[in-house]
Amino acid sequence: MQPRHEIHHVHRVGLKVHASLPVALLACGLLLPAGPARAGSEVESPQRIAAVARAAAARETGRAEAEIELGTIDPRVRLAPCSATPTGRIAPGTRMPARLTVEVRCAAPAWRQFVAVQIRAQVPVIVAARPLGRLEVVTAADLMVVERELASLQAGYFHDPAEVVGRIAQRMIGAGEVLLPASVHAPPLVRRGQTVTLIAEARGLSVRSTGTALADAALAERVQVRNAASARQVEGVVRSRATVEVPLE
Repeated sequence: MQPRHEIHHVHRVGLKVHASLPVALLACGLLLPAGPARAGSEVESPQRIAAVARAAAARETGRAEAEIELGTIDPRVRLAPCSATPTGRIAPGTRMPARLTVEVRCAAPAWRQFVAVQIRAQVPVIVAARPLGRLEVVTAADLMVVERELASLQAGYFHDPAEVVGRIAQRMIGAGEVLLPASVHAPPLVRRGQTVTLIAEARGLSVRSTGTALADAALAERVQVRNAASARQVEGVVRSRATVEVPLE
């Protein structure tokens, strides 16, 4: 067991514990030496780390634990035993739907271990039932729901046909291709050159003016607008067919 004052020192200097840095961790006293354990020494159980990582992945993704496959925990990383059950969470950062990283953390002594996770599951996704041309409006007859392996999918795939009907194909889409937000955009509510109402609200104060949209934009998209009163160009968010919300200056 490492002396408590050494662990507190590591915490103050802000050391980031990562499985790829066993030498640095050993030097700082968070890792026990590799090889057979010395008499009286203890290490955190890899099985407990794995169980915490699996449970966290299941909880935060809504998947059954049986669908979760863990990556190998580096056997060189021999952490001091946690005084309580470690906690787990999905590590922040961009990830594919089926590939993510779980951060397992101990409060005392302070350490972190990162565990790679793969989700093995079939999920329903929306695909094109026939080839779609660029700028073609998607109808319900153009769509099918099929089962696909989650690991083969990109982030942002659709589950419900209602999410796609009425959108516009941004390029040629082949039959059987999974539809993504980048390939089918929502139709614009505001058109370039259209007169819109600019609304700015903050702390109970509301200011309205008129302006001219400088580009097409769909619901909730950002758009540049030229204010008719000041001739200034401002950026806002489309809230309806004739309304753009802008920050109150």
